[in-house]
Amino acid sequence: MATESFDIVIVGAGFAGAATAYHLSERFSGSVAILEQEKTPGAHASGRNASLMRQSETDPAIRAAAIASRQAYEGLAGEIGYEPVGSVLLGSGASLELARVEGAEVGGESAASRFVIPERVVERIPLLAGHAIEAALETPGDGVIDTWALLTFYLEGARGRGVELLTECRVEAVERLGGRGAGAQADLAGGGGYRLRTTGGTIEAGRLVDAAGAWGSELATMAGVDGPELVPYKRHLFVLDVDAPIDTGWPFVWDLDHGFYFRPESGGLLFSICDEERAAGSLEESVTPGIEEALADTIYARLPALEDARVRRVWSCFRTRASDGRFVIGPAPGAERFVWVAGLGGHGMGCSWEIGRLAAQALLTEHAPAAFAPERF
Repeated sequence: MATESFDIVIVGAGFAGAATAYHLSERFSGSVAILEQEKTPGAHASGRNASLMRQSETDPAIRAAAIASRQAYEGLAGEIGYEPVGSVLLGSGASLELARVEGAEVGGESAASRFVIPERVVERIPLLAGHAIEAALETPGDGVIDTWALLTFYLEGARGRGVELLTECRVEAVERLGGRGAGAQADLAGGGGYRLRTTGGTIEAGRLVDAAGAWGSELATMAGVDGPELVPYKRHLFVLDVDAPIDTGWPFVWDLDHGFYFRPESGGLLFSICDEERAAGSLEESVTPGIEEALADTIYARLPALEDARVRRVWSCFRTRASDGRFVIGPAPGAERFVWVAGLGGHGMGCSWEIGRLAAQALLTEHAPAAFAPERF
């Protein structure tokens, strides 16, 4: 089988890789390919998330990325199924103050976060009756997005501008090359490149983008690249059937201090207990024994109005994080042809627009965004 060569190869067709390819293809005329190990893009974290677009984040750099992304999503609402239903965050006043979105950040006080009286929250969302609420923060611009519509938007946009998507193409080995590397524009990043042995054949890349999510560290190791430790954590999501009325227009609710969130979903509730189990061994999604008991414990302790809820469905996905919880975007120190777009920690969908824009900019300029630069490790 002949070797294929591309200027840039992106490993992973989830939100990190798809958004990077979308923005890169707008500005780069060279050859680009996305390699996806599964038959269907987004089969893991990107396609198994809670679909929440949350700007009210405690980390200011991640909050800025979420705000920039939300501003883009507003203009694409009809194409990506964006619904600004808003959010209500619960917790201590101090924790909520860190997450508060100010009017200057979002272009006006009407879209800014505001503290609301807990009793008003319970009146609007009766399922919170009996839950001890210290403080509540409402952010009208937060919302939900059709996960598959957004991922498809990125991939179709990139493919329409010439990006190749190669599915069922798992990377099995990576060899670092000397010289000028592969592709017509490979000299943009200096000498070198990478040769990838994949299940779809041999592929050479002038530059290699690690958007492999939970497999990010594995790819870097194969490429001989030192970098941050990226740890996949398993989290479970449930769809619950409840007897109480549910208003599909409710904002999503997230309790920062007690670790749970929920939103209306398919006539029931999509619910998470914000569990985190460090992945060990296999990275195949599976349901951890006893997780329904942990759900019951959370409901019993915090949400008596849901004591009769029934589990319709449960699944797991991975959230991969660096040690400081921030994204890792940019060329690897000492291996500038290897570019990280990793450690998204559950923010991959909501922040994907800005993540892809920053990654494309890093590829074109060879300069990482300061807040997310790999050099910090």
